[in-house]
Amino acid sequence: MINLKQKTQLTDNLIQELRLSHSNELKEELIKYSKEVGIDAIGFSSVDSFLFLGEELRRREEVGWSSGLAKGTIEERTNPILSMSDAKSFISIAIAYPRKANLPKQDRSNPFAQFSRSSWGMDYHQFVDAKLQLLDDWLRDNIPGIKVIRSVDTGVFNDRAIALRSGIGFSGKNSSIIHQELGSYIYLGELLVNYEFTPDVMKERQCGTCNRCVRACPTKAIQADGGLNEKRCLSYVTQAKEYLDPELYEKISQTIYGCDICQEVCPFNAEVDFHHHPELEPTGVEFPNIQEILTLTNKEFKMKYGHLAGSWRGVSVLKRNAMFNAGFYKYKEALPEILKIRDGQGPKWLKDAAKQAYIRLEKR
Repeated sequence: MINLKQKTQLTDNLIQELRLSHSNELKEELIKYSKEVGIDAIGFSSVDSFLFLGEELRRREEVGWSSGLAKGTIEERTNPILSMSDAKSFISIAIAYPRKANLPKQDRSNPFAQFSRSSWGMDYHQFVDAKLQLLDDWLRDNIPGIKVIRSVDTGVFNDRAIALRSGIGFSGKNSSIIHQELGSYIYLGELLVNYEFTPDVMKERQCGTCNRCVRACPTKAIQADGGLNEKRCLSYVTQAKEYLDPELYEKISQTIYGCDICQEVCPFNAEVDFHHHPELEPTGVEFPNIQEILTLTNKEFKMKYGHLAGSWRGVSVLKRNAMFNAGFYKYKEALPEILKIRDGQGPKWLKDAAKQAYIRLEKR
């Protein structure tokens, strides 16, 4: 004979099974919908604290490797409950972007630099957020009272850590999330929700003994153990509003913003080149002439380049980088403009960079 306690337990188990069944149905429907609206990959994870990430972030701060660009404290960045007290799940998405494009023909008498691939086409923050908004609307239509927080890169959440836990891909030695089919040329974003979805399985690193990204990194920012010195990464160097170690600027080649080197040498990207989203295709402004960048006013810069993700730091940062792009191409016609910057009214870090860039270029 079943007693009251056993009946209660059976009832609770049945309710839990019904909830899980409904949750799984909603998950499958949401996955299907995500494909319909052009999301290339989607995954689900718990909201447990990111303990390993916290340890890594503290280590970077202790040894002076942290870029300082991330928002929030380490606690805020690793404990989702601080952003939503009743949070239950993360929904992570990935959007593939192009690796190859028809570049303009290089003219050494008037050379162009290029924005890294993550700054081709429409600003990915806006594009990914628009996709997340579609999922946000779907969730609100199908789960009454659900709470949702959207995030793409600029919030307190660590997109890569969430994507890793959500099974989007594994974490490469260069810290990029590598999807089995899409490679690492993917934009990431996430939703934090107070509804519990069954979490997906995290994928183990598949790099093996490959160290191509470690060897190829021109500034040795990537460590063999998977650590990353953010302050030596050219992606950070080309964005920083400060004058860093002169040796780092010597490593700037043809890219005026960002860096793709560690991704380009990765075997998982060898056959990758997806053109799923016309909005993310380069339109031509992603390959600016060095001379033009050096002479642009801030207003002119915003009008022509303001829609790019790589414009967010302003024209002064890109002028600094363009001066070293000129050195890479031995473009001595840039010397008069570099002199104007050196002797002008700009910030000290820009003038200091101009001094070095002038000496470097004049000797070539």
